[in-house]
Amino acid sequence: MVIVEKSNGKLRICLDPKDLNKQVKREHYQLPTADELTSELAGAQYFSVLDANSGFWQIPLDDQSSDLCCFNTPFGRYKFLRLPFGLHSAPEVFHKTMCQIMDGIPGCQVYIDDILVCGKTKEEHDKRLRLVFERAREHNLRLNKSKCKLGVREVKYVGHILSKNGMRIDNAKVQAIVEMPSPNSKKELERFLGIIQYLSKFIPDLSTEAAQLRMLLRKDVEWQWDSTHEKAYKKLKQLATEAPVLQFYDPKKPITLSVDSSQNGLGAVLLQGGLPVAYASKTLTPTQENYAQIEKEMLSITFGCERFHQYLYGRSFVVESDHKPLETIMRKPLAKAPPRIQRMILKVQKYDLKVVYKPGKELFIADALSRASLPDTVVGNDFEQDLEAQIHALISNLPISEKKQKQMEKCTSEDEVLQCLKETVLKGWPLNKSEVPLSIREYWDFREEIHVANNLLFKSDRLIVPKKCRLEMLHKIHSSHLGISKCKQRARDVLFWPGMSSQIEDYVSRCSVCLQNKGANQKEPLEPHPTPERPWQRLGTDLFHMRDKTFLLVVDYYSKFVEISQLRETTSKEVINKLKEIFSRHGIPDVLVSDNGPQYRVSCSKSSPPSGNSLI
Repeated sequence: MVIVEKSNGKLRICLDPKDLNKQVKREHYQLPTADELTSELAGAQYFSVLDANSGFWQIPLDDQSSDLCCFNTPFGRYKFLRLPFGLHSAPEVFHKTMCQIMDGIPGCQVYIDDILVCGKTKEEHDKRLRLVFERAREHNLRLNKSKCKLGVREVKYVGHILSKNGMRIDNAKVQAIVEMPSPNSKKELERFLGIIQYLSKFIPDLSTEAAQLRMLLRKDVEWQWDSTHEKAYKKLKQLATEAPVLQFYDPKKPITLSVDSSQNGLGAVLLQGGLPVAYASKTLTPTQENYAQIEKEMLSITFGCERFHQYLYGRSFVVESDHKPLETIMRKPLAKAPPRIQRMILKVQKYDLKVVYKPGKELFIADALSRASLPDTVVGNDFEQDLEAQIHALISNLPISEKKQKQMEKCTSEDEVLQCLKETVLKGWPLNKSEVPLSIREYWDFREEIHVANNLLFKSDRLIVPKKCRLEMLHKIHSSHLGISKCKQRARDVLFWPGMSSQIEDYVSRCSVCLQNKGANQKEPLEPHPTPERPWQRLGTDLFHMRDKTFLLVVDYYSKFVEISQLRETTSKEVINKLKEIFSRHGIPDVLVSDNGPQYRVSCSKSSPPSGNSLI
């Protein structure tokens, strides 16, 4: 038996059921979070809070359960006839019962023994409150009159102050933080940062000194509290006292996720109508600090989506970012993105999001959060380990030996152009090409695909070869004395540098071995095409360019009738659509002859040899 003094001075008799809890199968029933409880309060003006009197004791036990809840006293043995405090499943059992009792009442939220009733008008509130009282009477649920607050404009519920303006921190919690003494150990500092993290959704501008406090928690850092840490500690206390009011989340209104990243942290803010619903920030790990800027920006989107999952999942929403390349890369095929960004995109594919560019000066809240972040204890650890494992797997499976990889790393570090490119990738590309250094402007068109891994530069999954190693790579590419096309195909699987294709052509065309053993090209005799028996039986087709425009040409072999259509783009899909338009007017031919161009290489077409379309 354990005696606990309640806040009102009365005593509460509790069990010490450590052994019993090990044997009893726990009944799991998920308790709602504060965010879930307040997600349906948009527009509420009047509030009431009700408290179940000695809540657990209102749940009767059957005889078998009562026998298990027996305890010794100096006056003999006693057993509980009602649900006792101390059983690990007692909160879930009671909360489940309360939810069943109040089920179906609009504007009514339940958290264990606390009941919240709200309404947009006094009449709506009173009607809902009357329904709650009727349910309580029907199920013989007794309420604690001294703890009930009825029809008020501001009320305390689950540790927050609720009003028509939204939600803010309970003053009692703020006062407790203010009165906390300076920590004397890592454990005490962890406790303080844990409380601050709990309140982080209210604080849009956490101090950058938080990173200094976090440094003290590292295993390899000796505990030494000095004036710098004390200043940061007091600043965090001050921010807790100045926390703003957050508006209630309204599921009927559009929602925006504003994100940003800095050198040391990530920031995210959930907005509705331009007003904040919740804030979040996260300090980057040492590994994440080495990410390229575009990877940090993508990581901030992943962090924001997962932190605010309960608000965003199943809804269409806009993500605001000040990194313009992300807006483009999210519209491209997944294979076009660098491997690390591919993994992050896969993480957010379950969300219906649209990334929109917004200048950094307009994302001041998310920007402040990213630059003044706290360590995040909920999202990121498992994801980050998984992400790094896959990145390292990619590097370890490069089609080069370990010795060659080290040589590439050394040559890359000595290549001034690639070092400039690496620095630009890590810091982030400028918005305009004119601001890019001249030496790396040739990389501008595929800047979104370039990333850094293990001191090497990659374009998607292709290694960017430093200038010093390119001649050697050309020799290896042509070591089997393959033709130009085969050599290009071989190189494009794993390697990249600007002008690689033309250099391969030049290298192969000057190869003495190939020149010596190359046979003269014999001209193939022209094969006459069969003469059709009727119009539109056999057609010839090709593409031609005139005045910067591309056209589709179709000629009837029988009558020499010509059809010409302008193309918006030179793709197979566009050519097929235009051919369908022509066929819808004149009918479908028996044979369609082309020169086997790339636009005609589809499974539904039959092409002739390159020299076979002699009519066009």
